[in-house]
Amino acid sequence: MHIILYSKNSEDPAKPVIVDWNSPESRTITKKITCNGTICLMSSSASGTVKKIFEKNGYYDCGEKAKKIDLKRALKFDEKKNRDRPKKLIFTTSSVGALKRAIGTFFTKHYKTGDPPCLIIIPEEIHADLLKDAVKLPSGKRSQQNTSENDLLLQLINIPSSDTRLKKIEEVFIGNSLKVKHTRALIYRASLTDSPVLILGESGTGKDVIASQIFKYSSVYKKDFFRINCSALPESLLEGELFGYKKGIYTGAVTDKEGLFTIAENGTIFLDEIGDLSLASQVKILHAVEKKEIRQIGSARSKPVNVRIIAATNRNLDAMMMQGTFREDLYYRISTFRITSPPLREHPEDIPLLAEAYWKRRLRKGTLSHEFLGYLKNYHWPGNVRELNSILNSLVDYFGDISPTPAHVDAIRKSRQETLVRSVKNGMDDPSQLLKIKSQSILISVQNILRSLKIEIQPVVSHPARGEFGRTDLENLKEFISQQIKILNDLCLEPTYFKQWEIFEATTHYRHILEKAIERWPASNDTLKSIWTPELRMLDEKINQGIMEAIWGKIDM
Repeated sequence: MHIILYSKNSEDPAKPVIVDWNSPESRTITKKITCNGTICLMSSSASGTVKKIFEKNGYYDCGEKAKKIDLKRALKFDEKKNRDRPKKLIFTTSSVGALKRAIGTFFTKHYKTGDPPCLIIIPEEIHADLLKDAVKLPSGKRSQQNTSENDLLLQLINIPSSDTRLKKIEEVFIGNSLKVKHTRALIYRASLTDSPVLILGESGTGKDVIASQIFKYSSVYKKDFFRINCSALPESLLEGELFGYKKGIYTGAVTDKEGLFTIAENGTIFLDEIGDLSLASQVKILHAVEKKEIRQIGSARSKPVNVRIIAATNRNLDAMMMQGTFREDLYYRISTFRITSPPLREHPEDIPLLAEAYWKRRLRKGTLSHEFLGYLKNYHWPGNVRELNSILNSLVDYFGDISPTPAHVDAIRKSRQETLVRSVKNGMDDPSQLLKIKSQSILISVQNILRSLKIEIQPVVSHPARGEFGRTDLENLKEFISQQIKILNDLCLEPTYFKQWEIFEATTHYRHILEKAIERWPASNDTLKSIWTPELRMLDEKINQGIMEAIWGKIDM
């Protein structure tokens, strides 16, 4: 079911966009077409299935309009009436050309970004004609469409649900977000090929899980799965482990040793943390992958090998290539099939699903409440899924088989921080280490505050319907923002802990904007919407980016 969307929020507001209601992005589509500054055209035959959804979003059914309709009068609404209430307009017309001209003229000249959204339901035959016309640009080129038929990314994700391999992968790589579905689709596709695979992603995002799933459901190189951590062995030992050596080449080498490339014949080798290899080791890996042959240390002859390489790293290989610390030729050899495992902060909607799945695997009697799962979503999770699983395991280790609350998690984090600080004080002579630990703790706290503010504010400021949030809701939001401002103020008392002056300056400016918003706290939803300004959004992105680089460095992803 396709919707023709005129949106002031699109990249090119002058051109209509086609969206597919039945695509995997249906949740985000609902938000897109019900925000201010949008007019939607939908066919009458398809409208019944989604009418209730629009009504829940505050739309008002005006009934059927006459064939000759004045769009400016119908959509602009009478200023004396409740103009802020979004309206759903249902009408029929036999004049396709007139409808197109009216919509285009009205939308371009009279409809504004802040105007309430509208839905126009039209006959099937008119909708079909408009649909054909909407995908054509004046130059004759086709517009970019967001339909499942033309969006290659959606085609990639839309694997038949009856496929048992995909179902099994869903049980291990958990989540309903588009990012996770995309990653699962790539795991599935990679299992159908025999090409080398490169897995990128931050620590704790499940790169090893992706590698094992590719091997498990692969139809080739199935003999065995071997994993080696490239950062765990010194360079002198790594070469021997990978390629083997001849008797007598080292002190203590009393027999010949076969390397991993030989043992793994017709199997798969998982090179974890490949970004930590030296340039010398990278050359030897490149030769093995490119020529499909190796030479034992101390041997004069090469021998053929037949293995599949899956590599992974949390390093930014693009930046490393620019700096000359990672070979371009090796990069292109191992990245025939490239998969990026998303950090948890980019798909927070999956955190409750992951938490409940991990909790149930341990057969615990306690339950995870809605409040507790919401609390987990507000945290930034720099350690990603690994950190989430660690916290859930610690809850039972610390407190027994309980139904945890946010206070339990806070107690564990406080205990860990105090233990770490004491160990630094007692075991290190360098006081800068204590400053580093304290700085990281404060920066992560700032990230979590910004994240929780964004989560609490956005549903209110982006909601199209007035009256959805009552006075009590607004007062609770005001109190919450005030509390976070106070915490930010306390954290900003020591600029030294922010590592970079730009982060401190942006954080104080962010806090100042919120303080001004509280001083003129709005009495209505409309004035509330002005709080989440482009400036505040820009500061949010700048602070988060700066903190990530300050803690993890620019090379690490």
